[in-house]
Amino acid sequence: MMLIQEAVDHCASYLEGKKIESSRLSAELIVGHVTSLSRTEVLSTPNRKLTNTEETNLDVAMKERGKHKPLPYIIGEVEFYSIPFSISSGVFIPRPETETLVDAALDIAKEISDAPKIYDLGTGCGNVIIALALNLDDGEFWASDISNNAVQTASLNVRRHDLQNYVEVKEGQLFSPMRKELATEFDIVVSNPPYIRSGDIPKLPPQIKDFEPHIALDGGRDGMSVIKSILDGAAPILKPGGYVLLEADPITMPSIRSEVQRRTCYEDFKVLPDASGKDRVAQFRTKAKKIGW
Repeated sequence: MMLIQEAVDHCASYLEGKKIESSRLSAELIVGHVTSLSRTEVLSTPNRKLTNTEETNLDVAMKERGKHKPLPYIIGEVEFYSIPFSISSGVFIPRPETETLVDAALDIAKEISDAPKIYDLGTGCGNVIIALALNLDDGEFWASDISNNAVQTASLNVRRHDLQNYVEVKEGQLFSPMRKELATEFDIVVSNPPYIRSGDIPKLPPQIKDFEPHIALDGGRDGMSVIKSILDGAAPILKPGGYVLLEADPITMPSIRSEVQRRTCYEDFKVLPDASGKDRVAQFRTKAKKIGW
């Protein structure tokens, strides 16, 4: 039987040969996954023996990662905003740059209301809306996604973090799942929508283009198709002065600015940078009065 240290070395060597980035870290996490140990436990118990079943599962997981399958899909877990989330194949994997979206929403929410009402469009595994719910003292939190798989995963994460009484997740396209249920208007609409240009999808790294759901990536010919639909649908469900926060590709920010300014219902457009300094979040709000929109 293989020892944990031997398993990590073997897996890391295999992944390095397949040119997988961060092969050592991937190996430690994969070994932890198949042995049900944390990474800390993997590192602190190098002489613990793997069972036959664990060795078999290690071989399967290692070969999947060697084919560029994203690590979160293999171990079923991803961290976002220092919060663990369950993840499954076919659900978009949260990215660190999306934390800028959460930061911006938290800043606005804490300023405008003691109990903000927030709607997350295209929620994926629920990472954005759950991060908001866990970091605000009170509020109403709604989310939707067109993918049943995403809705099921987001609902699992809601239960995982004991937020059933605070976060509502519905299946459907953009605003449609909530229209008949809205008793009041929203303070904030947030979204990390599909914004990659269709022609750029084949150029993406294999771990993205071959495994992640294209419906969560493809923003149409100009990367703006879903964003334009959000701009059309957000204003009617927002309070006067309510905010829209959209993550986007830096290259599309001028187009988003133009589309926002072309619509008479919005004002105060600004662009927020992510941690690497790239334009990442478009922020704007509805005008204080809805008369004349």
